[in-house]
Amino acid sequence: MRYNGKVMDIKSQSLFFVGIKGVAMANLAQIAKQMGARVTGSDLAEEFITDPFLSKSEIHVITSFEPSELPKEIDILIYSAAHGGTQNSQVQEAQKRGISVIHQAQFLAEIVSLSKTSIAVSGCHGKTTTSGLLAFALAKLTNTSSHMVGVSGFNDLAGGMFRGQDYFVFEADEYGMDPPRDITPKFHLVKPSFAVITNIDFDHPDVYSSLSEVQDAYQIFINHILEQNERETPLILSGEDPQLAKLITKLPSDSYLLYGSGVDCDVRYTTISYEENKTRFSITSSYFEIGEVEMEIALFGEKNVQNALVGITVLLLLGFKIDQIRTVIAGYTGPKRRFEMKFQEKGIMCFDDYAHHPTEIEATIKACQSRFPNKKLIVIFQPHTYSRTESFKEAFVETLSLADDVLLLPIFGSARESEAKTSIHSQDLVTLSEHKEMKNFQAFEDRDSLITHLKTRLKPGDIVMTMGAGDVYQLSDRIHELVDSQ
Repeated sequence: MRYNGKVMDIKSQSLFFVGIKGVAMANLAQIAKQMGARVTGSDLAEEFITDPFLSKSEIHVITSFEPSELPKEIDILIYSAAHGGTQNSQVQEAQKRGISVIHQAQFLAEIVSLSKTSIAVSGCHGKTTTSGLLAFALAKLTNTSSHMVGVSGFNDLAGGMFRGQDYFVFEADEYGMDPPRDITPKFHLVKPSFAVITNIDFDHPDVYSSLSEVQDAYQIFINHILEQNERETPLILSGEDPQLAKLITKLPSDSYLLYGSGVDCDVRYTTISYEENKTRFSITSSYFEIGEVEMEIALFGEKNVQNALVGITVLLLLGFKIDQIRTVIAGYTGPKRRFEMKFQEKGIMCFDDYAHHPTEIEATIKACQSRFPNKKLIVIFQPHTYSRTESFKEAFVETLSLADDVLLLPIFGSARESEAKTSIHSQDLVTLSEHKEMKNFQAFEDRDSLITHLKTRLKPGDIVMTMGAGDVYQLSDRIHELVDSQ
């Protein structure tokens, strides 16, 4: 591995991750340890979804950001935008000591550079499900693939795994390096062999001022790939996304493949049918000689058909046979916190989903309704970040209203922002819904009052779904206890 032009043997290095419980950081830490590094890190004492995975990997976590807690023997400190970024006291302490300090995105870029074939999965929505499918398939098809997927785990795999250097699948994120000090998009640092772009949307108002700025960031990402890549068709792009379509017109026609349902797509899906436990769809291609093939996935909704389709397209590009691909992807059940079944008891089902942007919320609700068309859906939504809630409040109300009942928790602020910067609250979404003559919204001051309300609402045949990018997933245990007691 090289850092600042110097060759580093990671097996001989001691690495320290600030904010190690964050999903991306925890996965990178696990990869580093599997590559032979000595790994420790710091974070808050509170429970995180990554705690079991870090514990299983025997990675010690210091629950303090005090400079005095920074171990003496460290070769490299890795940080992210969370917990103050470069202003974090342990980051600054490392700099004082002359320890090499590297951003999470730089560290990922170094790991990507070690692989023979790397696949970046980018896009504002769908990249975790898509990268998870690719990582799962390659893990089944070869013994020499590695991955960094933005989730704690999927199927029987951890979100970060090092198994070899032939293939590396990873999520390429458009978020800034260290806002507001450095808003360089993280995915501008990587140089993949292939890049998937699922869509372009306005998702980070604390980094981008407009959708046009997001498009510009993706254009630069694409340009970097085309400038340094001699592979044929290094880009795999959605033929369904209107914003991406504007960039496609500027690209050489032999630099990309399109996937989707349109007749111009190189790999396209035709029919879709849903069952309670699976989705069936047919695909055909004008680029690959595969005929018309029926596929099956344990995922739901048209968006997930598109996510599966791009995974199929990449695997075909890598040279795998369609029969191999069809067999493997049927076993993919999706990442944790993506329409994840938590329990089914006394006629009540509980799911959990990470959706925190209006586009994702709409896709998840519609996927649930396509799978269970005759059931009542109660969504418990925890808005994520004050800036996103303020920017998308109208769209949040419109998309959440697709559910039968919407129960709102207080906003979950990220480690990068402060409540003092905005006056937005969950109750404002209820007020906005009332102005639109919607009667199915209700806000709660805390979880206890929400659970008390739920006692009077849940009935056999209902579906309850916890939703959001914060810690709302923790509620599923309490809901289970509630159902048990009825």
